[in-house]
Amino acid sequence: MKQLIYNRHMKNHPKKQNTTSKILTFIFACIFVFPTFGKTEIQPRHPRLLFTASEEKAVKKLIKQDPLAGQLAAFLKSKADSIAEAPQIPYKIDKYGQILWTSRAYVLRLGTLSLAYRLHKDKKYADAVNKSLVHVCAYPNWNPNGFNYLDTSEMVTAIAIAYDWLYDALPQTTKDLVRQRIYERGLSHIICEYEKGGPGSWAKRETNWNVVCNTGMTLGALAVAEDYPEETNIILKNAAHYMPNCLKHFAPDGVCYEGPAYWGYTNSYLSLYLKAISDNGGDQGGIGQLPGVSRTALFYKRTQTPSGQRFNFGNASKEEVLNTPAFFFFSRQYQQPEIAEWFRKEIKKTILQNQPLHQLFFLSLPWFDPTYPTQSEHIPSLEVYHNSINDLLVLNGDRKEKGSVFLVAKGGLPNQAHQQMDCGTFIIESDSVCWTEDLGADDYALPGFWDYKPGGDRWKYFRNNNFSHNTLNIDRQPQYANGKAFVCEENTHTAQPYARLDLSEVYKVQACKAFRKFTLIDNHTIEVEDKVELRNSSSTVFWTAATKADVTINGSVAQLQKDGKVFYFRILSPEGATFHTYPAYNTYPGEKPIKGITMLEIACPAQGGKAKITVEMSSKK
Repeated sequence: MKQLIYNRHMKNHPKKQNTTSKILTFIFACIFVFPTFGKTEIQPRHPRLLFTASEEKAVKKLIKQDPLAGQLAAFLKSKADSIAEAPQIPYKIDKYGQILWTSRAYVLRLGTLSLAYRLHKDKKYADAVNKSLVHVCAYPNWNPNGFNYLDTSEMVTAIAIAYDWLYDALPQTTKDLVRQRIYERGLSHIICEYEKGGPGSWAKRETNWNVVCNTGMTLGALAVAEDYPEETNIILKNAAHYMPNCLKHFAPDGVCYEGPAYWGYTNSYLSLYLKAISDNGGDQGGIGQLPGVSRTALFYKRTQTPSGQRFNFGNASKEEVLNTPAFFFFSRQYQQPEIAEWFRKEIKKTILQNQPLHQLFFLSLPWFDPTYPTQSEHIPSLEVYHNSINDLLVLNGDRKEKGSVFLVAKGGLPNQAHQQMDCGTFIIESDSVCWTEDLGADDYALPGFWDYKPGGDRWKYFRNNNFSHNTLNIDRQPQYANGKAFVCEENTHTAQPYARLDLSEVYKVQACKAFRKFTLIDNHTIEVEDKVELRNSSSTVFWTAATKADVTINGSVAQLQKDGKVFYFRILSPEGATFHTYPAYNTYPGEKPIKGITMLEIACPAQGGKAKITVEMSSKK
């Protein structure tokens, strides 16, 4: 006990630790900590995080054998060369009261430089890492607003990796400083949060924050485990306990309800967590075996369009960088070579087009998966991905046929994190052209942006409400924020597979019942049918769709033209209904500009208290 007290005192004075105290600390760690975590001990030597010494040898061999791995290594070395000469990023708080983007920049910076040093042993990379570590440790804080602990978690991730990977190459003064900062700004705070934080705490909530923050602190703890054994034990146990709060929503089919951007964020950090603990004691909490986790990469891949466009629902944008090495982790962890094959193509595009990099992109080489599927991927005509908050459905025409169609649609619950009033929305693609659009996220700093309640300010912004989405509105009213839409019927055992969404709750103010049915008529045609039972017989149901295509209206037919391709929307019911168009628009100052988006609209007055709208969408004239 005296030794423990002594070590606690020395934590704040790392420079004062003498050789004897360090030896005693290591013995204490080996006796009291390392066996605690299960089948295998925490690795007693560095590097122990994400890329072991044996894996390093294997990757050096792979670089010589696999052409793409070799290209990736050269690409990352060129990035490291540029980063080594780049000036440090000054401490600056952004308009959101954060330094999150600075933290992310240092994850990429320190990770890329540290990898370059491990592979090439060039002192310039170690020197650049050392300068960056000293620089960020001199920042006055890593969490300026005292609330958004993502800033700290990503910064701890950055310096934990660099500290661990370059442990033998860094000056002792730098290592002492890094250990102190990890404890003061990271570990001590999350331990307090475990003890005192409520269900909405950043360490315990049901959103991406949970996974990112617990992972960052896990990496920090493992990096300095010999110096902070008690704290490491506490963090590992609590992270395993609280991470299911978020990950339970992946069940059963791997859906991340927060949308594609947060799928990338959550799963990138989840992959770090699973890799780190698998190498240091094993997955004692069974996080990797939680329902849906093994399917989440497959879900992401299969809900992308054939041309590789993502379904941009919720607070997401098409500009979001998602070339994350998490895909390689999942392909290896769950023996999914189709994911590895797909992600290798993404890496090729990243290199050839010099695309922006995900902050963890450097791990694409240590985690490189060269495996190939043994048979062609089977793509069903209908797939449904169920989730407690966001069901998604996918219809696939035969991709071997020119003009085949692809559609992905969603249910949803608007009042959940990062959601919009987009229940029932869809995107449809044919011939590599996406014919409907999702406008994505607006500016997080808009007044009332996070007011999710019914009638909340969040819903006055065009991108957030149903008026901008490919769905319905009744009497120009928003969807009900507390209502849930879900897949209530699916049928693959028919020549024309279909799935039906129950939208009744999200239109409960204006309607008794509301259903939307998507049917794959043939490889070139999909039909969407809406049936609504209204509370007011004088109500009007409006069908809307957003497109970037040039639109020509001929009564009940809308001809869409884009990139030299043509697509058709046809109104099958009600009889006599016609399309109208208008430009998408901003409703309030400060919203992100909207350019080149045309809204297609059908107005359907109630007849006998009911409305039925059926639209055929087809590549066939």
